[in-house]
Amino acid sequence: MKTREILIVFIVFFLSYSYTNAQEMDSACTMFDCCRPDGHAPLGIMTDHIHGKGEWTISYSYMNMQMKGNQVGESKVSDSQVFSNYIMSSNTMSMQTHMLMGMYGVSDRLTIMGMFSYMLNSMTMNMTPSMTAMMNMPGMNMGNMSEQSMQDMQHSKTSGLGDTRIYGLYKIMDKKRQRIIAGLGINLPTGSIHENGTTLLGPEQRLPYMMQLGSGTYDLLPNITYVGQKAAISWGAYAGANIKTMNNGEGYHWGNEYNASAWIGYKFLPFASASVRVEGIYTDAIMGYDPHIVILMNNDPNSNTNNYGGEKMNVYLGLNLYKYKSELKGARLQIEYGMPFYQNLNGPQMSAKSTVMAGVQYIF
Repeated sequence: MKTREILIVFIVFFLSYSYTNAQEMDSACTMFDCCRPDGHAPLGIMTDHIHGKGEWTISYSYMNMQMKGNQVGESKVSDSQVFSNYIMSSNTMSMQTHMLMGMYGVSDRLTIMGMFSYMLNSMTMNMTPSMTAMMNMPGMNMGNMSEQSMQDMQHSKTSGLGDTRIYGLYKIMDKKRQRIIAGLGINLPTGSIHENGTTLLGPEQRLPYMMQLGSGTYDLLPNITYVGQKAAISWGAYAGANIKTMNNGEGYHWGNEYNASAWIGYKFLPFASASVRVEGIYTDAIMGYDPHIVILMNNDPNSNTNNYGGEKMNVYLGLNLYKYKSELKGARLQIEYGMPFYQNLNGPQMSAKSTVMAGVQYIF
């Protein structure tokens, strides 16, 4: 079953589930209760709640995604297999993101949200054993490359401001302890797409697409979220997209992304709840190319736009901590840890290994 089909199953299942629960709920139940630990969705879902008129929220979250090895389709591939077509092969990558978010309730139904990010990317590469023969290839100015430059080529780092996102969230339903919130956002290209480092062409060359800090494009971010509660149980579903509207200044744009999540939570203490979330993501390949990167597309798989995009399914375990009546009233702590259980990648492409997210927020 393809990822897109699985996402449709998610949505149909949870709409059916929510309808059944709505019929069974006590008529005395009214609005969704945010003042409990599972009053917010797991941390990976940030468009599930709105605020009352004049209410503010400030939050900080950290995400660390680890990647290792290469994959083509559903199969793992070794360095030696990658070396049959390329000089370089991806080894490991760490993508860290610090996010600062602010939310403001314009009315009891409409909330605006802004997200600012700071990114730190680190990637290691392996090189074909026949590098000596490659050093004198036409266009490869590597004869005088120092040992330090060779090390830098195999270990790249970038850091800086990422793209900025602004959303409008509107509550279209809130009854019988269920909510539906529709959102529309825009991605502002504040992250750099001109990050340089050492490549096969030498120092101060444009690094591959995945090492850049932003998209360079204004993107549309539509989404819809459903959440429900009953006694100590909560559940929800989310569907969203990242739609590219144009090429950036270097002549390319990242592929459109479509994602959906479904989760269930259990409040096992008055101030703590645990959750299990399943996520599906479908991403198109990059369209167009950066002329500074494409020159290495036959030597480095990360410089080839055909090696981006694919399908992924992830599962996450989460923990939400919130105590309404305490000295920390208004403060919430959330943690999620996830791993992929299915990947079908355009490749050779690095495969994801794990994702850790942690965040705190304060409402005032």
